Amino acid sequence: MSKENHFEAFEKQSLADWKSLIEKDLKGSSYDSLINTTTEGIKIEPVYHGHPDELQNFFNPQQTENEALPARHWVNNAIIKVDDPKKANKDALDALNNGADGIIFQLPTKIALEELLKGIELAFCHVSFITPSYDLSFLKDLKEYTKKHGVSNDTLRGNYLVDAYELRDKGIADWNSETINLYKQAITLFEENPHFRPIHISTQLYHNAGANRVNELAFGLSKLAELIDQLTEAGLSPASVFQQLSYSAALGSELYLELAKVKAFKKNVLKIASAYELKLEADAIYILGATCKRSKSPLDFHVNLLRNTTEGMAAILGGCQEIIIHPHDEVKPEQKSTFKRIALNISNILKEETHLDKVVDPTYGSYYVDSLVGEYTQRAWDAFLALEEKGTYETIFEKGILAEMIRLDDENSSDAVLSRKSVYIGANMFQNIGEKLELSVTEPINSNILEERRVGWKLENLRKRTEDQVNEQGEESRPTATIICFGTDPIAKAKADFTYSFLGMAGIKVADQIILKDANALHTIVKELDSSLIVYCFKDTPDHIAADFEHATAKVCIAGQYEEEATWKERGLYACIHRKVEAYSFLHQLLSDLNIAQS
Repeated sequence: MSKENHFEAFEKQSLADWKSLIEKDLKGSSYDSLINTTTEGIKIEPVYHGHPDELQNFFNPQQTENEALPARHWVNNAIIKVDDPKKANKDALDALNNGADGIIFQLPTKIALEELLKGIELAFCHVSFITPSYDLSFLKDLKEYTKKHGVSNDTLRGNYLVDAYELRDKGIADWNSETINLYKQAITLFEENPHFRPIHISTQLYHNAGANRVNELAFGLSKLAELIDQLTEAGLSPASVFQQLSYSAALGSELYLELAKVKAFKKNVLKIASAYELKLEADAIYILGATCKRSKSPLDFHVNLLRNTTEGMAAILGGCQEIIIHPHDEVKPEQKSTFKRIALNISNILKEETHLDKVVDPTYGSYYVDSLVGEYTQRAWDAFLALEEKGTYETIFEKGILAEMIRLDDENSSDAVLSRKSVYIGANMFQNIGEKLELSVTEPINSNILEERRVGWKLENLRKRTEDQVNEQGEESRPTATIICFGTDPIAKAKADFTYSFLGMAGIKVADQIILKDANALHTIVKELDSSLIVYCFKDTPDHIAADFEHATAKVCIAGQYEEEATWKERGLYACIHRKVEAYSFLHQLLSDLNIAQS
């Protein structure tokens, strides 16, 4: 095979060359017009060229235990909620026989392990546990069970996924000095089990409550720093603490940003470890990546399946050793076993169809990912140091600093959904108006306690008003709109498309769209319409438009932003609708004016 480098025949291009070519193709528009900004203020360039002096990215964990297996391995977990130990045992065995590599038992109370783990070979799968509070007696029972059944220290694999800080942040349990003593005893109890981690730090609550990625990382680092400080003060070595720690993160649907978040977290954990003069390998940072609850919507809920797939990919590409794909119908009151099986199979599809297990890290060498990892690493570290100046993790929680920062982030991201800066198919675009819905919306409370809340809760609040009336009075009570386009001009068409989605956020159905070829016929057509709302869409304002705002029953709107709006309102126009309208308050008021009662 020839070793000649054929790329040398091509002239090397600088970043300036690429920018010049892009601006040429834009035909007058600037390069900066293509730059987008994340919620954390990170600029996303249209082109990335060359690595910085120091590589920010690093390889994902590589499977080295068995040469017969692919280079990359992650544990595909199934969550089993335990009500009846016998049934839970059967469900776990079924999951293990149908694609799961690990089981996470969610226990309501202390339970006998003999029946729960019957027939489960702990040497060949991962088994993790969640209990309502941090329960040292349960861990002792688990240790006794492994001794009784001859499970060697090296073959017990899993995690105790109870974060006592998170339970406090949720308002479920109190935090006190005794908790650190329980942690210390647990670490000592499992010090000879290198693959079972009895201490856990979760950042899932921050994400699902609304924190942006930088703050989510900073809060997790603050929690970690406090935990390490307290455990080392209690007499443990930093090495023993880090060795028995597992982490978990919730992953959203912005693939590259989310996978960069995971890698940035690992880099900053390494910084904290180095502060304790501990040389920690990146692979030793054991992370469980879970699909998030925040990105899901009960509106056209099958779209959640696509979000789950993206979020699973983010976890895998970000270097998580374990994943949890939550069933995409968790937003519905009753779940189906079929969707649990689908959730379990997403990981298998990502292995067998996309071959993500055959390559250790497909992101390595990507200038874009490298840039994102560097940005999130530095910004999260700076945010972490800023929190440290305000006090310990416990201090920022007790003073409400944590809750207030997340509240502001939640407001920003929820408003981005309403303004459609963040696109949620089925929710703020391409809505399935008329679908049967049972909506429950969690609104913010003025408290330090953190609550999980879907990013579309404001939008869902609007839909709930309409859907509650439809459920009570029938589909005929749903408000309807007619769109009138003045010709087939692309701008008029774009405004019509905007109107569909804008009104759809409030559950208002577009019953008809009329293409008006003769503007003189407008007055006759409008008077004959039987709609709750009429929306005009045009490129150039017709001379006689102000004469056609009056209607016996319908509200008349214009799609677009116009200086004449105030004058037109004096003549009967209801409003102009456009992207700069504050959608939440506007649509709430519109529903009131359309006689849709508050939920």
